[in-house]
Amino acid sequence: MDDRTQQLAFGAEFSPDKLRLARCAAGLSLAELGDLLGVSRQYAHKLEINAVPNPSQIQLLTKALGVTEEFLSSPRRGSVELEQCHFRSLRSSTQTIKKSIASQVELFELLVNELEHEVDFPPVGFDPFEVPLVSDDVIEKAAEGFRRDLSIGIGPIANVTRLAEKAGVLVVNLADADDRIDAFSLFNKRPLIVRNTAKVNPCRHRFDIAHELGHLVMHQGIETGCRTTEAQANQFASALLMPRASFGGEFPTMRGQYLNWTALGELKLRWKVSFKAIIYRAQTLNLITQDQARSGFTYLSRNGFTKREELDELLAQETPTLVQRAVDLLDHASWRKILKASGLSDELVRERFMLKVPTSPLALVK
Repeated sequence: MDDRTQQLAFGAEFSPDKLRLARCAAGLSLAELGDLLGVSRQYAHKLEINAVPNPSQIQLLTKALGVTEEFLSSPRRGSVELEQCHFRSLRSSTQTIKKSIASQVELFELLVNELEHEVDFPPVGFDPFEVPLVSDDVIEKAAEGFRRDLSIGIGPIANVTRLAEKAGVLVVNLADADDRIDAFSLFNKRPLIVRNTAKVNPCRHRFDIAHELGHLVMHQGIETGCRTTEAQANQFASALLMPRASFGGEFPTMRGQYLNWTALGELKLRWKVSFKAIIYRAQTLNLITQDQARSGFTYLSRNGFTKREELDELLAQETPTLVQRAVDLLDHASWRKILKASGLSDELVRERFMLKVPTSPLALVK
């Protein structure tokens, strides 16, 4: 916008699609957008079709949505469609929630596209697994192949998030993501995994990342979300975190019909997985019977170990570092260039994506 005339710059056009994208990313309904601008829901809807906001409305929009005027006057180049996305979500999640998360990811990709002009991210270190997933053994082999691709052997994975980033996957935090979305992944120009920071269980976070890696490895070009694809990703995560070639040999012997919880605790701390995941894996590998597994799940439920378990506090919470390290490499001038090209604000990047951004150099003052 021209500061002198307070009109859109010559040649610039208002983009209704970009307004819709920013609104969905902010989680606002059309009625809420109307309240923000002091107009009706119907007029807010027109702004996302063919109406053009006045200068004061544009200022309100940029401030509330965390985008620039240039963002709202540039065309939308591609979009993140729900069919492309792998959501690890609860049944109560809605299309509106998923659309909001997908829109936030599209904004993040705008930032990443500009970052890649300045910083080289690691190349993608795995190939899609294209063998038909006709049996459990095939999924086991997919997880084993992923480990081979990254040369990590068959021992415990110290940091699953770091492993994903080593494989060229960008892992991003989304602040205040809806509790009904556990995790999300997408393979567009580059594979990406979104973490919900509302989930504070370290074992759950690790399993979620491994689950999303399963989607990225096995389900490229396949629409997911059904019980079959979710079960396949769960099995991949289980096999990735607890390889059959080594985990089975470490599983403790039974005390008659009872699980050895002390030994299982040591196993949990070594492999950094939940008791529940250990029991599922042990049953899958025929190390315990179905009745013994059911008894173990009952014990966990009776002791309130559904969301939090014993020993969780001894395991560190993993955090992504790759994108933050890329931002840290930039000086302030380069960062401003990237921010302007993406059309996002410092506030949005800090608050939505939980990234620390370069600050301006110190200025001399009187």
